[in-house]
Amino acid sequence: MNRDGFTLMEVMIVILIIGTLAALAIPRYRKSMEASRANDALTLSVMIANANKMYKLDRGVWASGQITTSCNTGSCSTSTNDGCNLIRCAYVSYHNWDSSKYYFYSCDPDSGAGGGCCATNRVACAKLKADAGYGLWEYDIDPTGACSNLNGAPSCPNF
Repeated sequence: MNRDGFTLMEVMIVILIIGTLAALAIPRYRKSMEASRANDALTLSVMIANANKMYKLDRGVWASGQITTSCNTGSCSTSTNDGCNLIRCAYVSYHNWDSSKYYFYSCDPDSGAGGGCCATNRVACAKLKADAGYGLWEYDIDPTGACSNLNGAPSCPNF
């Protein structure tokens, strides 16, 4: 008996196996991608926190407010202490902040000012803009540089 090709049953079994593997692999891939973005956000938050601590040492006050791409323009101001001064006064380099999946804030740890995820005892924080199915992940950096992960975010690595 000479057979050319595959039977319908054989093709359906192969499709079923491929579908099962895809159903298992795709959610893990997406979570892996989200964890990678979270790690990027955490790294930027640590950078903002360190810049905010240097700003405090230089100026005697904390910079507080949301960091956005619009902060990349303008000049350094001595009359305001908003978060944009960290970029405008060259404590943090230019970045396309709005393209990130996270909101970034520099915070005043004494008063909790800065908006968004800022609270007392936080120098910087990052918060996921939209729930990707894993919760609204958030990272907070305190004045000692310690990191806290909230809402199920992946653990903070040791820097």
